[in-house]
Amino acid sequence: SVVSPVIAGGVAVGLGALVAGLALPPTRFLLDKVLPAPGEGPSESTQKKGHFTLDVFTTTTTGTRYTSRVKAKGDPGYSATAVMLGESALSLAKDHKDLPAATGVLTPSTALGDVLVERLRKAGFEISARKL
Repeated sequence: SVVSPVIAGGVAVGLGALVAGLALPPTRFLLDKVLPAPGEGPSESTQKKGHFTLDVFTTTTTGTRYTSRVKAKGDPGYSATAVMLGESALSLAKDHKDLPAATGVLTPSTALGDVLVERLRKAGFEISARKL
């Protein structure tokens, strides 16, 4: 998309401003007033009621289009993230012989592949992909 670089630039500028704001004492003081304090966050009941659906669309270099969906119950910032991290660690610890033979700095999907997908499915995640 034509706007993707603009959005990516906006996110980068925003994150850079946040980091700069946290590094400087005057702005850190102001940010401490509005940002959540350590230990604050949604209650356990709110986390249990949470859910998310992530839809990803992509186009290959040959023009073929695909979509994938990841859907799960649980707060995506707390409980679902903990499940994803735990299952990733278990994939590395228990299933290392079945992992892809990729090396280097990898994304979780490249490093853990179908092993992680199956673990997440068993943990209640719905994961699908299809050609458009």
